[in-house]
Amino acid sequence: MPATGRRATAPSEGVGPSRDPAAPRRRLPTQRGRATGARGRRSTRARAGGRRAAVSALVLPVLGAVVDELAGSSLGWAFVVTAVIGSALAALTCSRAGAWWVAYAPPPVVMSITVVSEQLAGRTGAHGKGLTTGAVHWAVDAFPAMAAAEAAVLAVLAVRWFRSRRSVRKSGA
Repeated sequence: MPATGRRATAPSEGVGPSRDPAAPRRRLPTQRGRATGARGRRSTRARAGGRRAAVSALVLPVLGAVVDELAGSSLGWAFVVTAVIGSALAALTCSRAGAWWVAYAPPPVVMSITVVSEQLAGRTGAHGKGLTTGAVHWAVDAFPAMAAAEAAVLAVLAVRWFRSRRSVRKSGA
């Protein structure tokens, strides 16, 4: 046998009809079954759940910030409550695989909404010491909303985890 750099095939590997590698693969009707369809539906459902989670995590706090800016001088209770509700809804509607980003989302989401709303309200200078001082105030003002939203997300994810563990234990026992 000449040394071609290929390994020898086992006798069972050559058994069966040969197929032209350039020919298109055709799916047999038996291969299109419940598993493929269910997997396709699951991924579509997971994408829709991810969209719902993202929308609730972003839109509700923005609405709270708008209400607070229209009603008062800075972000207040409406923003905190909508950030908590939005984060909890995101944790409820996210997929199991998408829970990792929901767990980390509240601080950057709340901080970005705080910065944008304060800049649009024009309460600080555009640069220099005014911007630095404003950033410190934004961090201090946004912290209660960040902490409450993060606590809500962790609580919802913990309940989901305990429920899934309990259902696994019941089905296995």
